[in-house]
Amino acid sequence: MIDARGDGSVEVSGRHVSLHGLIPPHGGTLVDAMAGPERVAELRSLARTMPSWDLTPRQLCDLELLLTGGFSPLTGFMGPADHDSVCASMRLADGTLWPIPITLDVDDDIAGRLRIDDLLALRDPEGVMLATLRVETVWRPDRGLEAETVYGTRSPEHPGVHQLLEATHRSCVGGRL
Repeated sequence: MIDARGDGSVEVSGRHVSLHGLIPPHGGTLVDAMAGPERVAELRSLARTMPSWDLTPRQLCDLELLLTGGFSPLTGFMGPADHDSVCASMRLADGTLWPIPITLDVDDDIAGRLRIDDLLALRDPEGVMLATLRVETVWRPDRGLEAETVYGTRSPEHPGVHQLLEATHRSCVGGRL
């Protein structure tokens, strides 16, 4: 657990750690999207009524990096504005340098049931809720364009393109964790 102390240091797992001399986080803000104990209890009680999505191994990795600040300044999975901007210019819509889209692809069934402002429970393969996403947008990216701009080819011979075109769903959900 990370707890900012307000004096240029943080408390990390019970130890005082100075941040002086460290480079600032990418985009200027270190995102810490981990919920506190009270919020966790509240979300667990709501989880039974929320729509949910079982994350793939790739999505689990992205979720961990989003929650812990590894993908700072992102606060959740991208919507179309950031996705399209990253594909066009390797920058988020606000101009921050960002090399690849970070999206949450879901099947058309769940995409069709989601509404703006819904909470979507994100679960591991065993069904344990790890996080919630506040739905801001449900959309369909142009995967061919994404393949071309990110990998420089649309050929499924490229492993990244193959993964993108053959192993992801057509719909995406964007929103804050």
